[in-house]
Amino acid sequence: MRINRFAVTVLLLMFLVPGLALGDGVDMYQLGADATNYAMTELGFEKGDANVLAVTNAGYPVINGQTTDLCLDAVMEISGCTPGKENLANILSAPWKPLWFGFFNKNTGEAVYMKVKADASGFEIQDKDKIDTETILANVDSWDPGNFSHMMPIANIWAHDKTSYTFMKSVQLHDHLCPGVSSGLLLAKYMERELPIENPASQSYSVIACPNWCKDDYFQIAWDCTPGKSGLFVKSLTADETSALTEKNNGTRVAGIFIRWDASSKSGDGLVLGFNFSKAESMSNADIWPSWAYRLKEDVVLMDAIDSPEDFVSTIKEFSLSNNNELVALQSAGVHPLKVLGVLT
Repeated sequence: MRINRFAVTVLLLMFLVPGLALGDGVDMYQLGADATNYAMTELGFEKGDANVLAVTNAGYPVINGQTTDLCLDAVMEISGCTPGKENLANILSAPWKPLWFGFFNKNTGEAVYMKVKADASGFEIQDKDKIDTETILANVDSWDPGNFSHMMPIANIWAHDKTSYTFMKSVQLHDHLCPGVSSGLLLAKYMERELPIENPASQSYSVIACPNWCKDDYFQIAWDCTPGKSGLFVKSLTADETSALTEKNNGTRVAGIFIRWDASSKSGDGLVLGFNFSKAESMSNADIWPSWAYRLKEDVVLMDAIDSPEDFVSTIKEFSLSNNNELVALQSAGVHPLKVLGVLT
């Protein structure tokens, strides 16, 4: 009996690859292709245009037991937007979240957004608008972010001249872009300048996020500081502690403890850093604009300061660690590291 190798291969692919002609299943590749072709028609761009950003959570949602990775394949293959070209933002999403696609043309400021129906039979929303920073901040009173509220700040900060793809990777991990993530970028740049890594073979950064906020997702990407590798420890502050520290430091909010650790000498140097959100908010019309507008402006303000992080970041305290026990004393459960360092009494 002769075996038809092609037929066997097709059957194996149908079994192993969800969305590949699965009878009652969904053709996930075609779904991604439909979204991409719609965007290319509406925004008038051709494959490989570096001025176009694709933003999607494809690959994370699971629909009726099918993964959506093939949607992401279609977006990359048809639009030419890829991580290598730094114009693909693959946003982290819980598997039960709706699948969505967005495309932004930096040349025109126009964007399209598509939200997929729960059964993946088509698109529940297909929307188009001009969402560039200049246009929407000039029309704050009349412009409604609507369906573009999620991708609008991502697209505009991606288009900023000073935005690095490392930062965009942290945005993908964080699920959205906000001034909290942008503050992490400036804190990292300040730390890298004050206590640079001089011996990559033995030195690394460690963060005690006390308090924690969105900033901490940037360090996981930029420095490989993850909780699983003991590079990031998270401890919260009470409202009273936050208020007392902010008042004590003239309006600067304590942003955490940052350590340059040397594994060879079992010693380290550290900084307790502060971040001046009050200054950023005052520069962003926080008192008169709706939250979506001043948060976008604040992200732009912070990105403009990438070469001068000291505009918003300051050193509250310097310290040194002479052995591993002193490091563990700051990281251990039940210990308040800011009290150990004498920052909080």
